[in-house]
Amino acid sequence: MLIRIIFLSIFGILVNCSPTDSAPVQTEMIFGSIAEKAIKLEVANNPSTRAIGLMHRTELGEDQGMLFVFPKSEYLSFWMKNTMIPLSLGYFDANLKLLETHDMKPNQTTEVYNSLHPARYALEVNLGWYEKNKIPVGAVLILDRKISARD
Repeated sequence: MLIRIIFLSIFGILVNCSPTDSAPVQTEMIFGSIAEKAIKLEVANNPSTRAIGLMHRTELGEDQGMLFVFPKSEYLSFWMKNTMIPLSLGYFDANLKLLETHDMKPNQTTEVYNSLHPARYALEVNLGWYEKNKIPVGAVLILDRKISARD
């Protein structure tokens, strides 16, 4: 019995870490706010979590999102491969200032959403979230703790 539990535990960990699996990868949760709007964030700050993002999810909470953290500011590109939820994407600079937003169509790979400026962070939220909450370009995302990219 003990061997079975250990096997299942190890198998579960391996499954959750697999970048090709449809199960969500374990991510850190943090809280933030932007333009006085609170938001709960999953952090994608390593190659595996950034690669999977919100793929294969069927829903995202109303005031929830995924914050992608990169090691340095650079021109970023996102697409919606295997992402079933219509999303809005915001690109942020190294000081967490919103540079621009894009509305993204679900489950397609033909459109790529490129940043117009070097960005260090990207925040995916439900489609229309930035507009609905009147989040302007230039607004600053405030996080409850410091986060950094991992390689």
